[in-house]
Amino acid sequence: MSSYELALDPSLVYVPISSATLSLVVVMSKRWHGKLTFDTEAGAQKFHTTPTPRVGGIALFGSLFVAWLLVGNLTGGLLGAMLIAGLPAFIAGLFEDLTKRVGVRERLVATMISGFLASMLTGYRLDFIDIPSFDHWLALAPVAVAFTAFAVGGVANAINIIDGFNGLAGAVLMVCFGMMGLIAYQVGDLQLVSICLLATLSVAGFMLLNFPFGKIFMGDGGAYFMGFMLAWTAVMLPMRNPSVSPWASVVICSYPIIETLFSIWRKANRKGYNPGQPDRVHFHMLVYQRVSRSVFFDHGASLVNGMTTLFILPFSLMCSLSGLLFYSSTSLLAGSMVINFAVYYLIYLRLTQFRWCLRPATLTAHAYNRRFEVQLDALLYQLVNALD
Repeated sequence: MSSYELALDPSLVYVPISSATLSLVVVMSKRWHGKLTFDTEAGAQKFHTTPTPRVGGIALFGSLFVAWLLVGNLTGGLLGAMLIAGLPAFIAGLFEDLTKRVGVRERLVATMISGFLASMLTGYRLDFIDIPSFDHWLALAPVAVAFTAFAVGGVANAINIIDGFNGLAGAVLMVCFGMMGLIAYQVGDLQLVSICLLATLSVAGFMLLNFPFGKIFMGDGGAYFMGFMLAWTAVMLPMRNPSVSPWASVVICSYPIIETLFSIWRKANRKGYNPGQPDRVHFHMLVYQRVSRSVFFDHGASLVNGMTTLFILPFSLMCSLSGLLFYSSTSLLAGSMVINFAVYYLIYLRLTQFRWCLRPATLTAHAYNRRFEVQLDALLYQLVNALD
């Protein structure tokens, strides 16, 4: 089947329809399952104002299962293998959504298991990353499989970290799948084009109820599962197509990756914090507090929440677009990654220092962390009280 025939396949319409329908069923039946599925307002990372079902992962997994039943042959068996491999990530996340008792470490391990299973079922693994000294070790199959599983777990966790506002994780997933699908089309890999298209359509159906008013949340089940799907597509793209640099996948996913790495560094250098502890100073949270609430100050809280996605989406597009433009050049992609991080850091400093600058206002890291913590926590406390 050609790409033109693929795009016109009438069965594709059932993917977003099934995703939207399953999401609607969850929302309409929340009075019966809300005690288990509601995402409460408690927690440093919470910015919604009403209890909301957080099991949107059911709709996402279900719609991709429908896609496998209808047009799974277009993916050459890859979609079915990915659904099976993604079960540990999906189940661990869904259990957290229902019980609130599955730790970050357990969910990360479950997603790494999904990466291991995907390698076994599809036969792909990251056996080179265009760094000669590292590629020497990746030539060893056990090392390559372990590294691949770790990378998959990291990307999936990154999607979960940015899943803080209505439509944000979904929009970023659609951008990333879309860019990888365009690269796959340019190199003639129609099976990966199909996977990217189906994943994008699945998220699009869910977004109808998630953005902008947040009637349903992706939850950990959806974030970890779709994060795994994105990560494994990112693995297969360069491994199936030698003309594509492995760094193309990294750059396309660079916004959630940068957010994760910067958050780990930031928390490790804040007094009294550890990298696994949630806080209220992620990039998307600061955009909400500093930008979205200022621009849409006279609108409802749910709309302000959703509009945060629109302010962040251009940055995500900028990051991913460089991966599409330079997908065959490792040097240009590495340079793009540096630029993406620099832009992120400059914007982050602007949001925290209230001015454009190249470094924190104080000279010592300890003094900066202390001042940053006291001033920002006090400001956020006032803003939250005003919102309530």
